Amino acid sequence: IAERSHATRARAAGDEWFYGELAYGDARRVLRRAARVVGWDDDDDDAESTSTSSTAGEFVDLGSGMGKMVTCAALTGLFVRSRGVELLPELHDEASAALETFYERVRDAGTSVECSISLSLGNLLTFDVSNADVIYIHATCFTPELLNATAMKLANECKSGTRVLIMSKQLPEGWVFEAFDGGYMALAQPQTHWKLDCWMYEVRRGSSSS
Repeated sequence: IAERSHATRARAAGDEWFYGELAYGDARRVLRRAARVVGWDDDDDDAESTSTSSTAGEFVDLGSGMGKMVTCAALTGLFVRSRGVELLPELHDEASAALETFYERVRDAGTSVECSISLSLGNLLTFDVSNADVIYIHATCFTPELLNATAMKLANECKSGTRVLIMSKQLPEGWVFEAFDGGYMALAQPQTHWKLDCWMYEVRRGSSSS
């Protein structure tokens, strides 16, 4: 789908235009790890979250593609809102259709998803992240210019304590971005045996980041 969109849109030169996704188990694991650090969920990594007392705040996916990470975050039971933004209309349309199918199957099963899910078409650099508690960025396709602009956005707009999970690229530590819980995980992809680097940061404001 992304490749078809480039038939009518120029893309950046170089090897940054690589699209990928995470295996569901590892996606859930890294989200639970980010949440557990702040005491949202102290259960075992392989256990499902069932208590509403473990839910807290908002998940945001900047560059949400097909919306899989947004839905995954909602299914963990860790968040009350899960939001994504995607620049490419083709991907956004497919993601929106998939989300409708997801809700239909949930209704058919006679169950519900407590987390509010929303997918937006737009530019991640203008997307509201001011209330986000965890932000996910699959940055394998980010150019250096976009990565720098994203880092500036997060530094200026995120509240203190927001956690950022960024794939394949790193943010500048010692500014407002500090590694948490070791700062790193290697996460599996469903379509290959190769794993992707996930760098984990917390936005910290104060004397150490001024």
